[in-house]
Amino acid sequence: MNIIDAHTHIGKKSFCDVENSDFNYNLFSTYDEIIELMDNNDIDKSIVTPIPHKDFNTEQTNEYVFEAFQRYPNRLIPFCRIDRYLEENLNKGFRGVKLHLLYEDIEIKNIKKELQLIEDANVPLLVHARFLNKVKQIEQILKYAPNINIILAHMGRGHLYTGEQTIENALALRKYPNLYMDLSTVGDLQAIINVCEIIGYDRVIYASDYPFGKNYLNGEYNYSDELNILKHHLSGENGENVFHKNIESLLNKKEEVFIRRAKNDDVDSVVCIFNNISDMDRKFLAYNNKATLIKQIIRSGRHCYLAVHNNTIVGFLRESGRPGGFSLLEEIVVLPEYRGKGVATKLLKYYHNAFDKNMAKTNSSNKKMISLLCQNYYKAINPDGPRIINWIRNGE
Repeated sequence: MNIIDAHTHIGKKSFCDVENSDFNYNLFSTYDEIIELMDNNDIDKSIVTPIPHKDFNTEQTNEYVFEAFQRYPNRLIPFCRIDRYLEENLNKGFRGVKLHLLYEDIEIKNIKKELQLIEDANVPLLVHARFLNKVKQIEQILKYAPNINIILAHMGRGHLYTGEQTIENALALRKYPNLYMDLSTVGDLQAIINVCEIIGYDRVIYASDYPFGKNYLNGEYNYSDELNILKHHLSGENGENVFHKNIESLLNKKEEVFIRRAKNDDVDSVVCIFNNISDMDRKFLAYNNKATLIKQIIRSGRHCYLAVHNNTIVGFLRESGRPGGFSLLEEIVVLPEYRGKGVATKLLKYYHNAFDKNMAKTNSSNKKMISLLCQNYYKAINPDGPRIINWIRNGE
């Protein structure tokens, strides 16, 4: 069975900028040590994250993780911490982000822009929540970035090596399909199984948090002990999901068609989409009357979303606010060669996750759009409208 350890730490004591730091946990480890650990336990790959503490230099910790990836590109998967170089790091090749809300002393309300950068990059965010109100913390992140893929570290457990709080977290968060949990330092097999049953074996991820356990448990720690217990009780398809398929799916989402916010320099690519659709489609969208407005709104960095595949923009959606908390779906368009591949459905799924009360208007002759809206639970207010049909969707 392939195994990916989705949560390990590497870093050096010299990265600490504070002489008398109050950081009590030794997470120091070299990447060569991680590789040796992996080889001794038949681990195929590991996600490596920096030492996540405010006293440790963020740039140095990130640089060391990326150095590890460059040294072992087929074995180590780099996650970075949030700093002023976040966008640059994501473009450079970091495959995800680690956020430790307690150790890094970060307030969620202060990183809205960063959360949306991570969401738009379509990479996972590994979150170690504060001890209390973990569900509220996750929901606050989702408020700012509703389509971000979150891995809740340690299943959000309470005390170390217990299943405390894990069941409550799973029950409260299972309604969010982009919320996953890693099982590191839970140490309670029955709690792990229970969480798998609650949120699904396709949303639980194997992880160790190495070297935390080695330093916390001292002589009582053996990396292979918990791994062997889990391998014994998680077999077949469930085991494949937990040990590698779930994290592989998250890491590979960027290779699929994904949705992000439109930016100023996307204008020409969006115009190209409209230029490549039929005259009838442009008529349905009233594009000739709205072309200038659409360009202006894209440049504003608001209200517009793009479907991207292999760095090519293949779909576009624009919305606008309406009274009563509703959002009006203004336009949705997909390049002809990408139609029938679920791109419009992905755009709508992203849109509905961000705005749960929706309205739309269609030309009564636009049968394809009418069918798409019906499939996505819109209800016609005036189904027999002679020219324009108005639609509403109440988050159903």
